[in-house]
Amino acid sequence: MVINIQLVLQGLIEIGLSFLTGLLIFFISFKVFTVLTRDIDELAELKKNNSAIAILVASFIFGIMLLVKAAIGPAMDTLGNTMNAQNASISMVGFAIIRVAVIYIIASVFAFIILWFSMKLFMILTTEIDEMEEIKNNNSAISIVIAVLIISLAIILSHPLTTLLNGMVAPPLVSESLRQPFVNMDVLLEGLIELGISIIAAIFIFFFAFKVFSVLTKKIDEIEELKSNNIAIAILVSAFIFAMMLLIKAALVPAYDTLQYALTEDVQLKIFLFAVLQVALFFIISAVFSFIMLWLAMKAFMLLTTKLDEMAEIKNKNIAVSIIIAVLLISASLLLEHGMIAFLSGLVKAPEIGKGLLDLSNIR
Repeated sequence: MVINIQLVLQGLIEIGLSFLTGLLIFFISFKVFTVLTRDIDELAELKKNNSAIAILVASFIFGIMLLVKAAIGPAMDTLGNTMNAQNASISMVGFAIIRVAVIYIIASVFAFIILWFSMKLFMILTTEIDEMEEIKNNNSAISIVIAVLIISLAIILSHPLTTLLNGMVAPPLVSESLRQPFVNMDVLLEGLIELGISIIAAIFIFFFAFKVFSVLTKKIDEIEELKSNNIAIAILVSAFIFAMMLLIKAALVPAYDTLQYALTEDVQLKIFLFAVLQVALFFIISAVFSFIMLWLAMKAFMLLTTKLDEMAEIKNKNIAVSIIIAVLLISASLLLEHGMIAFLSGLVKAPEIGKGLLDLSNIR
């Protein structure tokens, strides 16, 4: 049996770096979060078994770790490119390790800022509820909705963050590594643009989906039910929107293919703006389709189960029923995802299949 010593060593370095930085990021994220939420003493609330606080803090840190995970690929590409070079030296490997640590730090800072900003923006939009006060009063229903918002955003933003961090990947060594540029500005700019569009689109889609869902379920006042800590309602609303966000994530690949095409061509302002509008259009189309398909799936299931009035049971805080509907919605989103990708990909200009419905060259 022959062991690849270089690959084993690279794996051990990756494990060590991921373990140490993961623990450090987790601890610092918890500390910074408790500092920023001055109205709540998280440690005191946790000692009082405030599950709402636990859900909020845990989901926020979990969202950060999901986004930091986006740094693993770019970070380890940097390490691999250095270690696989014929002229690699200990100093070069050491510099690569420092570079990996910097990528992790940048990812964690971006993740914290993005999720904190997103959470605060959603709270500003939902004027009917003082979320932090409700959570301080151990309202787990409210914290579940906020937790789903945070995790949904982390899932959607992982792709743009990876693009941004790819701009910091060290290229394969062909000469003195220390003389190579630290960042690829073109890739970095593309990642920043993707992040900006995704943050705004995801938050507003989450907000409007919540509002439209509330309008369509006329027999239930979701806001009042959430204020009364109706966890069944929280599970239903959160699962519906989370399933939507999973489907919207399918819009990312074709949407960013469009943006990348615009940035790789001779960049003109009108072409760039048109590409941004197309990306926004992908999000809107996927959001509308997602909402309609999931709503139909939920209603069809309710029509088939004639012996059970699901909405009445959920309004009466029947968590068991809401869990079944939640699983239905998330399962439906997983089944519909491939079709959504195929549909949206048909809107992108692709040389191998033709120009597509949306063609940037039409405006030149």
